[in-house]
Amino acid sequence: MKTIGILGGGQLGGMLSESLLKYGAKVAFYDPEPTSPSFHRSPLHFQGSWNDFDKLKEFFSLCDVVTYEFENVSTELLESLVKVTGKKIYPSESVLTVTQNRFYEKTFLKENNIPVCQFAFAKSHEDLIQILPTFPKPFIIKTSTGGYDGKGQWSIENDSDINNFKNSFTKEKFVDVIIEEKIAIEYEASCIVARNQDGDSVCFPIFDNVHKDHILYNTTVPSKLTENIQIKLKEIAKNCANKLNIIGLLTTEFFITKQKNKDNSLHESDGYSIYVNEFAPRPHNSGHISRNACDISQYDAHARALLDLPLHEPKLNPGFYCMGNLLGNTWITQGNKSELNLSTWKNHPEIIDVYLYGKEEAKLNRKMGHFISYSNKSQEHINAAERFRKDLNEKKS
Repeated sequence: MKTIGILGGGQLGGMLSESLLKYGAKVAFYDPEPTSPSFHRSPLHFQGSWNDFDKLKEFFSLCDVVTYEFENVSTELLESLVKVTGKKIYPSESVLTVTQNRFYEKTFLKENNIPVCQFAFAKSHEDLIQILPTFPKPFIIKTSTGGYDGKGQWSIENDSDINNFKNSFTKEKFVDVIIEEKIAIEYEASCIVARNQDGDSVCFPIFDNVHKDHILYNTTVPSKLTENIQIKLKEIAKNCANKLNIIGLLTTEFFITKQKNKDNSLHESDGYSIYVNEFAPRPHNSGHISRNACDISQYDAHARALLDLPLHEPKLNPGFYCMGNLLGNTWITQGNKSELNLSTWKNHPEIIDVYLYGKEEAKLNRKMGHFISYSNKSQEHINAAERFRKDLNEKKS
């Protein structure tokens, strides 16, 4: 029986553990937070800092293979742990080196002729001051590392925005940033590829995504994109997984736009241009929907790759599905306790699943759970999700 170690004790690791246990593996978790929800899933859990080499070494030594649901761990530290313990981490620490730094990620895309927006890198405050007046507006400034759900990002539309940014982002506050062309997004989509140790890969259906305030709001399948565009996205996603030599999962996030770019002439379909936004070498928020909408989930596919079990080409189940995030905004907080009032669920037969992550404290915009709506009619799965959200918020008030 293999023991799979998971760096991170949140919802992604928790759902992955269900699949690993199903296939006969043991699961161990490592997380700094003593109240990490996944600690309840296994007696093999370690609480420790991401910089605690000795405790991480103990964790690695216990495991046959290590993976992660949390990417912001020092790759130098991981390389040392792999060397000292002889244990493998999938996807590899070299993959993390690329995907946890936006500049390395964009450079990888450009060097491999994969569709990417125009970008520039500022490794000093002086670089930044020189780049800002010359980079075509509008653009987005992002910290090169860290940041998620819109954190560490600034949108620049005009000279006034540049001046405001320079006044707040002083030399004393400087961290490496990347400046990216702003894409006029028509559609957002994600494609999840599972790839095993022999280099065989399978591709999940294309998931359509909608974000609000930089946080994933809805994921829906089947995709509304044309078949030609979906085929193109899958080709690009598989190519990226192969180029990175992924073992496990790689999620590729896409922007689809009518905005033309001379460098993207090879990545157009049905009048649209395709851009890769970013990678996630792990289970992805949008992939929650695969638990209900597909005959195999992203977690099952990842578990199979980690355990060197045969992969299975995912297929969509009949009907229309929508996954919606449940944020802490919807929880009722009384004293030190937070809870979600689900009494209205009985009025929404289209909501076929609610999955709560077991986080003890509800915070604004914190992902606390998700739900799945289903219909045999197009658009009704989205309408049902909106009705359910509305009722949940009314129950809170």
